[in-house]
Amino acid sequence: MPLLKLEAEKLSNNDLLRGVIEEVIDREDLFSILPFTKTEGKAYVYNRENGVVEATFLDPNDIVPEGAATFTEVVTKVRILAHDVDVDKFLAQTMDDVNDQVAIQLAAKAKGLARKYRKTLITGSNTANAKEFDGLQVLVAALPDQQVSAGTNGGSLTLSLLDELLDKVPNGADVIMMRPGTIRAFRALLRQAGGTQPAELMFKDFGRPMLSHNGVPIIENEFIPGDVAQGTATATCSIYALRLNEDDGLHGLYAGPNAGMVVEPIGTVQNKDAWRYRVKWYAGLALKSTRSVARIVGITNV
Repeated sequence: MPLLKLEAEKLSNNDLLRGVIEEVIDREDLFSILPFTKTEGKAYVYNRENGVVEATFLDPNDIVPEGAATFTEVVTKVRILAHDVDVDKFLAQTMDDVNDQVAIQLAAKAKGLARKYRKTLITGSNTANAKEFDGLQVLVAALPDQQVSAGTNGGSLTLSLLDELLDKVPNGADVIMMRPGTIRAFRALLRQAGGTQPAELMFKDFGRPMLSHNGVPIIENEFIPGDVAQGTATATCSIYALRLNEDDGLHGLYAGPNAGMVVEPIGTVQNKDAWRYRVKWYAGLALKSTRSVARIVGITNV
């Protein structure tokens, strides 16, 4: 009797590939270059100057005027970002021949925490959710002088708008941040300006060719909302110029001994045969000088 297909399948095992194929892929470059500063307390406090007291020209015997500088105290709180994952002990011990079940789950959980932080960097609102920090969208909205409008009813990206945006960051922006669709529009503008291939530079933080405008690299961030209404336009987005450093720019915050996330084994779950692990991060966002961020609002190239 010949070997039948049904019997042959009983003797054959499918090839199993170690690891998990990534399907949730976000195009977001800010998180990888954002500097972080450690804070010892639950909040990070710094002072912004309110203005400069200028000197005065005097005649002989004039009284010399006096004026002291004033400052505004800014308090930025560190927030708790955390989540638990339970791994069944039986599954972990009997089904880890190809993949380490615990390691896979912890890696996925860490990815989820990072994704939440990256989204909050842009759209976080302490008013909408008192447990999270304000993201760029809220921080810049409170700074009318740091905004450029593409038009009452929105408008297309232009190179002049980008020039005006960079002028809003007088000490120099480190990056310009756009949505993927806006980057495509920027490439089209460069081609229209006289080249079939846009000028690209290699930057050490990414190790790949990157677009730039006036020497400032352009990074991608699809977490920037593309459905913001402006006038009669129902779907617009923003473009950001950012100065990133711990002295006068935008930077992240962390508390505790570790700059990154912490994996904490909680132990056996009381009502089931499973181990519980907690992945947590005490983190926040600080903006030192209000002149270190700016944005164009109302861009229709989303």
